[in-house]
Amino acid sequence: MLGSDLHTHLLSMVADPNVAFILLIVGFYGLILEFIHPGVFLPGIIGGISLILALAGLSALPVNYAGLGLIFLGIAFMLGEALTPGLGALGLGGLAAFVFGSYFLFGGYASDVAVSLPLIVVTALVTAGLTFGIVAAALQARRRPAITGAEQIIGGQAQVVDWDGVRGHVRFNGEVWSARSKQPLQAGTTVRIVARDGLTLTVET
Repeated sequence: MLGSDLHTHLLSMVADPNVAFILLIVGFYGLILEFIHPGVFLPGIIGGISLILALAGLSALPVNYAGLGLIFLGIAFMLGEALTPGLGALGLGGLAAFVFGSYFLFGGYASDVAVSLPLIVVTALVTAGLTFGIVAAALQARRRPAITGAEQIIGGQAQVVDWDGVRGHVRFNGEVWSARSKQPLQAGTTVRIVARDGLTLTVET
């Protein structure tokens, strides 16, 4: 019957070790992306469908649950490295666990059923590239000078709102600040911010 033939054909497709492995990885990363960026929906939908199809394929294959556990652990370690960048120990450990888990997912190459070695290598490299790319971006961001707070204000241009003696108020980025200067200033004068002490700015012309 057509329905039975279609079911058999689809199951034979997802029960291919390489297809099941790809679906498993796509499923995990889809759900992870949805978790990191909630509300996008598309990664979560694709990930959920892929994961269910992968489980359907794995149910027809001789899964080594130790290998599956290593894959889970590897992804968790690399995700941890990406979210809390450190010295790379979590990422390297996760990559090793991912590779070994993928290799032994169906019993290793002593088994008649195995994931293609080139596929394992490519998947591991892509995963590592994404993980360590995030780590590198985070480390680069740490080295950049701060662009908010006092560092952003100092050197900025403000406009005098009102002034009395050596104190008054200035407007900077749409906000009114208390200010002081060594010389009297006129309302409407453009001044440069040279220092900040709490909520008080030091300005000069």
